[in-house]
Amino acid sequence: MGDMTEDSAEFIDRVRVLRDEVLATAEHGDRDPPGAEVFEALLRALQIGGDSLASGLDLGLHDAVTRRLAWGDSEEVLLADAEMVFDRIMTATERAFREPADRMVIVEAATQVAVTVARVVSLAAVQRAARDRAARLREEMAQRQLKDVIGKQRASLMRLEYETRTDQE
Repeated sequence: MGDMTEDSAEFIDRVRVLRDEVLATAEHGDRDPPGAEVFEALLRALQIGGDSLASGLDLGLHDAVTRRLAWGDSEEVLLADAEMVFDRIMTATERAFREPADRMVIVEAATQVAVTVARVVSLAAVQRAARDRAARLREEMAQRQLKDVIGKQRASLMRLEYETRTDQE
């Protein structure tokens, strides 16, 4: 499906028709339903043959997943949305496409999209863990410095107290 032919354009249009069913758009009204970015990435993968997804270069999907993480969606929610879209596209594909070769193209593209989502989410989780660890180390260092300062202040107070007592005697 690398080159966009008349047949492949028709094929992609047949998959595009499944969008409302796969994303259950009626349940979400005017808002973008969860997993919309996954479905759009599937359409892009079918359009270009999945080559950009195989190498992990679907920047649109990467940006969409990263944006959702930045807006507070958890890794679990993103993975669940991708899994939901994958499951629903598999069901819809079984019903809408009779040719096994057509279904395999969709299964392969959907798998590549799901793997790409998992890769982006896992990289984000690793980066978050690294930031959390760095923050924890900074906090520990600040606590040690605070203990040192308090220890020095305590020593100064004890010295001043001792000097004050000796001066009064």
